[in-house]
Amino acid sequence: MNEMFAKIGKSLTLSEEIELKIEESIRQKKLEPGQKLPSEKELGIMFGVSRTALREALRMLSARGLLNVRKGDGIYVNNFTSLHASKPMSLYLELQFDTDSILHLVHIRQMIEPHIAMLAARNRTVDDLVKLERNLHDFADRSKDAHEIAQLDVEFHTTITTASANPLIPLIMDPLFSMLPRVKTLIVTYLKEAKSDNAPNYHRKIFEMIQAQDEQGAFTAMKMHLEIAERDSLLLIQSIKNQK
Repeated sequence: MNEMFAKIGKSLTLSEEIELKIEESIRQKKLEPGQKLPSEKELGIMFGVSRTALREALRMLSARGLLNVRKGDGIYVNNFTSLHASKPMSLYLELQFDTDSILHLVHIRQMIEPHIAMLAARNRTVDDLVKLERNLHDFADRSKDAHEIAQLDVEFHTTITTASANPLIPLIMDPLFSMLPRVKTLIVTYLKEAKSDNAPNYHRKIFEMIQAQDEQGAFTAMKMHLEIAERDSLLLIQSIKNQK
């Protein structure tokens, strides 16, 4: 019985404890964006730790986007943006990418994007329409290479998420959209004899529904667009398997 439980030790290092305490102060708004922290020497005295432990904590907080350490100036609380949140997820998806990811991506898009298109039709602004129409014009230029086309594809769908007027939607979708250029490159590589790319036509239809503020029409057009994306994804996966 005496050997059943090990002694409870200190699981966190000094630098991790400092990191958590500063993070907690930022979470609780005790430290506001743009606010300057005490100097390294002063912080070391406050925490009662060595400069080495403190610097490691500051380095980790800076890497996570919570602090901005300006050499010769001081330590400031960063204005934490959606980019700081989406980058780690994008990196995770990139590192975990495989053929299964291709279908996972299109399936989650089928669940979410038709509803986003509905919101965009309801809430779009004139500026959103201008951006979408400019994107359609550039997307129709078939002289562009696969990388440029992929970037325009991402831009089109990203603009729709912004037009939804829900700030949480881009935060969720941007990491997923970061995978699209890689999928597009694979399609160009493996599906050279696949059916012609109908994306420009579907993008035009989606745009027209959003422009007309036809919510159900936008939902249906996006749904049809992603059904084609699923078909292409299945063809791509089969082609990859055949060539192995």
